Amino acid sequence: MDTKTRGDGPLLLLLHGGGGSVRSFDAVLDILAEQYTVVTYTQRKGDPAEIVEEAAQLLDDLGAKKAAVFGSSAGGLVALDLVARYPARLGVVIAHEPPVMSVLPDADEVAKAFHDLAGAPDAGLRFLRLTDMLGPVDESVTAAAAATLRFDSDEVNAFVDYRPDLAAIRASGVDVVLAGGKAVAGSLPFRTAEAVADALKASMVIFPGNHFGYAPMPGINDPAAFGRTLLDLLRSRTQPPR
Repeated sequence: MDTKTRGDGPLLLLLHGGGGSVRSFDAVLDILAEQYTVVTYTQRKGDPAEIVEEAAQLLDDLGAKKAAVFGSSAGGLVALDLVARYPARLGVVIAHEPPVMSVLPDADEVAKAFHDLAGAPDAGLRFLRLTDMLGPVDESVTAAAAATLRFDSDEVNAFVDYRPDLAAIRASGVDVVLAGGKAVAGSLPFRTAEAVADALKASMVIFPGNHFGYAPMPGINDPAAFGRTLLDLLRSRTQPPR
């Protein structure tokens, strides 16, 4: 497993989204490592349940008791499912725009829109337009991002169709916080975060930037501001690290 560890203090596990890697959070690691032992890794590809098991095994290997976990996008869904299945290992869990489409009032329509992307030659571009995850950017920026996007319709649909056990999450006793990007308020990922927060009766916190607020994107994202927001949130929900 390709892992990266930075800092000293209580454990903070970072879970990237689809197409991400151990490098996804590089722009915020130094800030988070001021107070935490930050661990991130390149997640396996495949079934969401298998990815959750991999994350749980890593927490076990790290000797985690009450770890803090931050997951973004697909990583946010993994974080929520960890709460449902392995609550004893977790302290605070922050899920940033997790794709839990089943909680939306238009869930069937949204799922069909994702399924219709399968096999389309412009699937990546259509995916970015459907989700609006980049926020208010020029069409040329969206097109450029689509050209570099590793779009796997099977992987996307596996997460779109996956349903974490919300009742188990509510009953877990774990402190769960949902988060959404200020630059993409009203977008599909932001709406899912709001809907999950409502279903769980959990807090919803607004982070700076778009769906990838932890990554540099001039004019849209400020990773330092994102990192500070996350650090402040962790401090407010947990005992101050020693």
